[in-house]
Amino acid sequence: MKNLKICAAVGAALAMSSGAFALNQTNTAAAPIQLVVAGASAARDTFSAEFQALCQPGTIDLYRVSAASSPDFRAYSCTLLNAAPVPTAIRNTNAAVYYRSEGGSVWGPGSIAKGLQIKKLVVDGGCAAPGFPNFGDCPATYTLATEAATGHLANATTDLGVSDEEPAMYRGENWVGGALGTEPASGVLESLSRSTGFAQTFGVLVNTSVPVDNLSKQDIASIYQGAYSDWSQVRNQATGQALPAGQITVCRREPGSGTQVSAGVYFLNQNCGISAEPFVAAPIGPAGNPVNELASTSGLEVCVSTNPGSIGPNIFKSSGLQPNTKYVSIDGTAPSKIEAAGGHYPYWFESSFSKRPGLAGNANTLADLLISRARAVAGIPGTSASAFAVPGVSGNSPVLPVAPAGTPVGIGTKSGNSCKTALGQL
Repeated sequence: MKNLKICAAVGAALAMSSGAFALNQTNTAAAPIQLVVAGASAARDTFSAEFQALCQPGTIDLYRVSAASSPDFRAYSCTLLNAAPVPTAIRNTNAAVYYRSEGGSVWGPGSIAKGLQIKKLVVDGGCAAPGFPNFGDCPATYTLATEAATGHLANATTDLGVSDEEPAMYRGENWVGGALGTEPASGVLESLSRSTGFAQTFGVLVNTSVPVDNLSKQDIASIYQGAYSDWSQVRNQATGQALPAGQITVCRREPGSGTQVSAGVYFLNQNCGISAEPFVAAPIGPAGNPVNELASTSGLEVCVSTNPGSIGPNIFKSSGLQPNTKYVSIDGTAPSKIEAAGGHYPYWFESSFSKRPGLAGNANTLADLLISRARAVAGIPGTSASAFAVPGVSGNSPVLPVAPAGTPVGIGTKSGNSCKTALGQL
């Protein structure tokens, strides 16, 4: 993407002249700018790429809890560029961003709304030294239900919440409870200061044993609410014939996951002020079919991969899928950010960024910079298979036909209300 190449070129020249170096464990922990972020796992990698684009080459270090399959707590550190788009006040300054996606989207706006400290990664000499783009592993143990932890995890105040939908969607069965406690009082989540970020495309992932590539929205809704438990209850949209008999295994995410909320809102009308159905709960559906609840995107993908006849909601990916999995079309339209941006594939939502009240100083400046990048097409990594920009932001003008590569701009926006149909801006 053009502006990232410009930033990299400027940063490279500055790095050569200033002797820039990667931030080791000590320099990461002592970085003058410390920003604690919590929330969406679907947005994690896009957020990371946005931050790294602001860094001087050769200064980036990445840390995480032990391994990719462990509790998802990460830290990104670097020396910020000594040039635009970084604001003058924080140029050439060491910064560390701690990103927690463990537990999903609700932990960002939820912890801010409740005024609760939650766990973040601790980077110190006990973490392995990273070698970019590899991570330095930090040993820890963690239990999501209780927030109990040992090792390189400690309580911290969330500065910035990142969620796949606006905070108001995280009510009812989409509020996680547990260590976050009861739901905030009416109006508290809804009144959080927030900015709409990039849009994300979601999809319906099935095991390749499912003998169709297209399902109706109605059939998917019936599966997700537990009314259908066998594939013979679903009809082939091309032939009108019932599919062969076979038990449906539902792979779902935990309450509070933005991916789970996406399915509840789009297919079951949850938190939209109209008749809604609950999502089928684990471990067994009403008719006895298995329902597996997973705590991560990777866990859901493995569930679909290893269970014939399985189905579940997922962020859309164009590559890197688990074996034996595929995305199905919905009512004849295949998922892609191009189809979503062009108004043809409606299963997408606009991410949301919520700053904690009182956030100030250089941490607030960095948070504002990252939010502005998440809103502008020039700041969204073109390599993301799911993310596209929304119109109505300076510099975000829809262009038709939608470009087949890079980061398209949607022809419409939901204006931060997930229950709305996108309104065209052309």
